Amino acid sequence: MANGRIRRALIRVVNDDNLDLYLLGTVALVFTVLGITGVSDVKTTSAAVVALLALLAFSQIRSRRLIEQIGAGARGTTLFSRDFPADLMTRRAEAFDILVVGVSMTRTVQTMRTDMTSILAAGGRVRVLVLDPTDPALMAAADNRIAVRHWSGTTAKRITATLDDLTSLRAVTGGRLEIRVSSVIPSAGLQCLDTASPRGLVCAQYYESVPDGESGPVFTLRPPDGTWYQHFVAEAERLWEAGTDWPFTAASSAQRAPRPVFADQFGPELDTAIDETPDLFITGVARNVIVNTAFGRLSSKLAAGDRVRFLLVDPDSPSIATAASRYHEPRTDDSVRERVLHTLRLLAELKNSTGGDLSVRLTEHPVAAGVIRTDVALFGEYFTYRTRGPAKFVLQSADSGYATFTEEAEKLWESAKPHEW
Repeated sequence: MANGRIRRALIRVVNDDNLDLYLLGTVALVFTVLGITGVSDVKTTSAAVVALLALLAFSQIRSRRLIEQIGAGARGTTLFSRDFPADLMTRRAEAFDILVVGVSMTRTVQTMRTDMTSILAAGGRVRVLVLDPTDPALMAAADNRIAVRHWSGTTAKRITATLDDLTSLRAVTGGRLEIRVSSVIPSAGLQCLDTASPRGLVCAQYYESVPDGESGPVFTLRPPDGTWYQHFVAEAERLWEAGTDWPFTAASSAQRAPRPVFADQFGPELDTAIDETPDLFITGVARNVIVNTAFGRLSSKLAAGDRVRFLLVDPDSPSIATAASRYHEPRTDDSVRERVLHTLRLLAELKNSTGGDLSVRLTEHPVAAGVIRTDVALFGEYFTYRTRGPAKFVLQSADSGYATFTEEAEKLWESAKPHEW
């Protein structure tokens, strides 16, 4: 056993990169002692010094060669590349657990189809995460940031094709093929292969903004890379966990449905929009509040030559009773009728004092939602049944519902009778 320990110690010493330094130091120490004690004569010591210098020279040559090799290796190795690794497809084919994360993954899924079939047949797992093609805002951002060189809508079409392809493959293979969609645009496309094994690999493609050609750079990480390898593996897993299974369940579909945004009051943006609109159109039941609070603003607009239209409920129509029944506080038909007549008197005063382009029409329809249409947005008020205050909302011209409320207001205007001043 002692011989074994000595043998292992000798092997370590012989293989040590600093063996030449150990020998140089030992020989120098020995001859120094011999020279001081007089055991070694001057001739022998001089020969030993020359030998030591020769050994030192060979040591320096060896060190320089090692430095040159390290420098050559460093110059030949770069983290980033414009191309994917040459062995990536081979590594994917040999993998047992794959997670790919990206925008549409159309090309990746197409090139992986045969490999995925084999992996799934062998009991392996394949996970694919792409963007949610049903989210219009997300698709617009992806078109602008990543697929800007294509026409609008391309990203959604590519993702839908990928999802259809994957869904079909899962139905045929019946293997562990998991599909999810994300509401977050990743910073890089990630291909993670067998990340829990020593042969793990992460290949990342940075999503360059408005690339001239292929987005880049591309870089790969392996378990020996330590912290950064784990960093990108963890990021891919977080994106996966935040995704939603495809196809959507009824619950997840309902969660993604667009929701209206209601408020109790409009902000100062309403006043600004009214001031800057040369063609103002207001509909409602009586509109006492807006005429009273914006009387001076309306007067200035009419004096400046702007056009203003009001559509109110006819005070002599049965719809007055419907309007009265909606209020959260008990109101009589007469009280609602008087509110409309009061607004008409104020509008008549505005027209007479300014001589401006003010038109008023009266409808027999029980208006369910009043609107204030400006050039920049439509400010709507839904008249709820017996609850305090109408639910207010704002729609931009590109918003869903804008055309509906605008067209309804114009049709009511066309069918209403002009008010006689």
